Amino acid sequence: MGTKDKPAPFDCYANALPDEPMFILLARDPHAPRLIEEWAIQRRRDIDMGERPKEDQAMVNEAIECADNMRNWRFQNHGKWRKPKSD
Repeated sequence: MGTKDKPAPFDCYANALPDEPMFILLARDPHAPRLIEEWAIQRRRDIDMGERPKEDQAMVNEAIECADNMRNWRFQNHGKWRKPKSD
C-alpha cells in the first residue's frame, strides 16, 4: 500500500505517461475505500473472464489492502485534515 512518502509498486505517478490524466483518492474521503473495493471487484471479474492478465491479481490485492488501510487511517485520524495549517 502506497503513501506520498513511500509509493507502492503500482504507484500511478510513476506509471503514468507525462500527459495522462489521473484521479487520486485520499483516505480522508469517506467514499474512497468503497470505490477502491468496487474497482478491485471489477478488475477481479476481468481477470476471471480472461480480459486482464492473471498478474493483475497483485494490483487487486494491493487495492483491497489500501481500502482497509484507508478505513483504519480515517478512524485513527478523524478530523486531522480539517485543522488549519499553521503559517
